[in-house]
Amino acid sequence: MPSEIAQDMLSIDAFAVPYNFPETNTEDAVIKTALNVRPSTVQIQVGKQYGTGNIISIDSEKIRILTAAHVVQKWDNSESNYVIFFNGKVADANLETIDDYYDAAIISVETAAVEPYDLMNLRRVALDYSVMSGFDKQKDETVFALESNHLVNAKEVQTYNYYGNDTGIAGKYIYGPVINPDILVVDYGYKMIYTKLAAHSGMSGGGIFDINGHYVGILVGGSDTGETVGVRLTDIKPLLSRYSSLTKS
Repeated sequence: MPSEIAQDMLSIDAFAVPYNFPETNTEDAVIKTALNVRPSTVQIQVGKQYGTGNIISIDSEKIRILTAAHVVQKWDNSESNYVIFFNGKVADANLETIDDYYDAAIISVETAAVEPYDLMNLRRVALDYSVMSGFDKQKDETVFALESNHLVNAKEVQTYNYYGNDTGIAGKYIYGPVINPDILVVDYGYKMIYTKLAAHSGMSGGGIFDINGHYVGILVGGSDTGETVGVRLTDIKPLLSRYSSLTKS
């Protein structure tokens, strides 16, 4: 039964995104890893503004989602704040916490708001800080991010599909090399990941992933020349440490 399977998955934390270890950094490898990551991706709607986030934990009470602070900056002034999961399902969301310094925030959805058969298909990204030491040393590391269509009035017109087909959520990807994994960006005032990714509107708050599917940062800004910056995973460890289940070192 779906409810029993979902309970079993919760009890053993069976929601982690599987890693992919390709022999070469080809586009096919990016696609395979992106498909693994997709069930962790959500679109976040805050009033008339929207962005992206990734599920970072699923337990019996809450589904927690990591995003950018600027995506949720008008949370208290908006009457309707919700997320759209990769399968098109919509759920009301709550603001958990905002980082005091970095462009990062955590929101949540009540686990009970998601039907067991839908919950089984969701995934969470693993937050493994140890990968960052190797990531910082790798030259021209290939990274990617996922992109969604903006679903207007998603509460009223839900485009639901159990497998996520044609829902418009995280159905597209962008990829490219890291220009500098740890560079001071004056506009933000701290060191960030600097990449050659042609990000588009609404991608803010989504994860930047390496070719294996490791979450390495939050996409928070882009340029007209196809470059993006992201908040480094290691820099938001204090924020994530407020939740003991999210502090894997």
